[in-house]
Amino acid sequence: MAVFLEVRHRIKPITNTAFDLFVDFYADTVAPAMERHGIDLLGAWKVTGGEMGWDLSIHRYESMAHAEECLASLGQDTALWSAVEKLRGEVEIEEITKFANTVSYGTEERLQAALDADPDQPRQYMLAVLQTAGGGLLPAIKTIGGLVDTMDSAGALQLVTAYASRIGRTGELTDLWIMPGGPSGMMEYRAGDPLKEIIGPLREHAPEEELYFLNPLPYSKLQ
Repeated sequence: MAVFLEVRHRIKPITNTAFDLFVDFYADTVAPAMERHGIDLLGAWKVTGGEMGWDLSIHRYESMAHAEECLASLGQDTALWSAVEKLRGEVEIEEITKFANTVSYGTEERLQAALDADPDQPRQYMLAVLQTAGGGLLPAIKTIGGLVDTMDSAGALQLVTAYASRIGRTGELTDLWIMPGGPSGMMEYRAGDPLKEIIGPLREHAPEEELYFLNPLPYSKLQ
């Protein structure tokens, strides 16, 4: 089972100039270093929603042992960390990390299909972060598995991957979706509840949910 490392950075000051500086540095320096040290950078995005100035990236490893090996190797890259310290002299960087395991409906086939696609332009993504109640993680995974098939068949959303926190917040479940029609449909008020037979039971197991819109950065494999 693959292990993911989700990494979030907040760049200050909250300006396009500072964020562009970080993105250029990541593309030119960090992403190549990660590749050299065996780290699979699946995707990287600018986050829209909530506090401004955040990016998000997902790294994939074969196992926790593999993650430890790769990150230890990266940590010994003195040229990289010297460059990072120089960047920190120009911008403030806050970092939050979370290790996670993929869950049953976040299949390798779904992820590979998203990676293999060659879109004409970068796609719009959505991150759904659910907090499950005590003992509710497995029932929530089962319920969302049914929802995924429904959304796929309707062409409304396409699941890329899904993972549950391994080190970090207990019971947190994250779904990464492609939004073929963009975010507009998610922002409109529409009366009625066409998914109530699925969402109703889901809320018994995962009463809290946050949504973030993601736009791919240039060095992201998932475009």
